[in-house]
Amino acid sequence: MFRRLLDRFRQDRGLHKATVRVDFFPDNQVAPQISWLSSNSPEADTVPLILLVYARILYELAELNEGRVARELIRFLDQVCARVLDGDGPPQRPRLPLGHLKLAADSDQPAVKSYQAEFYEFAAGGFRLDFQGSLGKEGFYLPGAFLALLQSCLDSLADDPLRRLTRGLVRLHLYYRYRRDFWEGGALTSGPIFALGTEEIRPEDATPEV
Repeated sequence: MFRRLLDRFRQDRGLHKATVRVDFFPDNQVAPQISWLSSNSPEADTVPLILLVYARILYELAELNEGRVARELIRFLDQVCARVLDGDGPPQRPRLPLGHLKLAADSDQPAVKSYQAEFYEFAAGGFRLDFQGSLGKEGFYLPGAFLALLQSCLDSLADDPLRRLTRGLVRLHLYYRYRRDFWEGGALTSGPIFALGTEEIRPEDATPEV
């Protein structure tokens, strides 16, 4: 019986699909990287991965009493999404304002700050994200990490997955507005699930989940 329970626990951990790492180096350099371990379609899998990372970053900001920063990031990304989806042609690919940060492929110097996320997919459907990072100045580094990661997607994703990612971000913001806010633990998975689906929320019918 113990062996069956152990096997079930191992299965429930899901398939380890990717590792996301964002390193900050001296001279304001930041290097986002996604290392795919087991994916038949990395570009398609990038969509749920980025949505899960974004949900976790907003949650972490709230946990650290940086809710104001999280809301500013949401408002800013609303504007970015509108620009990306503007018009009927290919998606726009704006350059995000990163302040003093400069995107870098890598650096010979040791990182002064790092975030890492492990991305898993369950056989029965659904995803899981394990997130870790060193503490300190989260109000700056967490948004900077996500914007650097998003810029890499704007630069490299094909048109179709970029559209799906952008629409997913729009839907995630809708979920936070009418269902569960970003600081609720349950929204870490239920928000991205909604963002990846097709369910519609009408403001007049919106009710909190229980």
